[in-house]
Amino acid sequence: LLIPHLHMHAILSRGLLLTLLVLVLGTACRKIPVGYLDTAYASFPQKEVQVYREVSEDDPHSKSKAYPAPWTSQRIQGVSGTNPVNFDYAGVTVAKGGDAKIFGQCVQEGLITVRGGTIDIFPAAVDKLPNGRYSVNLRVYNEGYSRELTGLCTFIIQDRAN
Repeated sequence: LLIPHLHMHAILSRGLLLTLLVLVLGTACRKIPVGYLDTAYASFPQKEVQVYREVSEDDPHSKSKAYPAPWTSQRIQGVSGTNPVNFDYAGVTVAKGGDAKIFGQCVQEGLITVRGGTIDIFPAAVDKLPNGRYSVNLRVYNEGYSRELTGLCTFIIQDRAN
């Protein structure tokens, strides 16, 4: 009587072990995205950038220079994730006379760029854009994750400093 009982216990133990092994191997086969992406605290230190169409000759943005400097946002902060973390232009929200279509064309022409978490607007883009407020939306992404960040940095284009 004792021997069949031990034999049955061994069979149940092996069956339980085999079931556990199948469950562990089955879950290991699922593709799980690598790393993480956290944008909960994403922000630009300077939320608004003043851009002027008319600047003095000694200003780095002056069109009289061979390579006029762009108006540049500060680098975005509060984004963490598995590297590489990338940034792309995702759109623009306009107000007070801004033109989203022209802004998008300037992005396509390379006159407005997004690189490494900074946004550059070159003087050639400012020549094409009407005065107004341009809040830039970014797509931040890495392997397996993507988020859209809206309106964190606004460029205010006007003729001259008041």
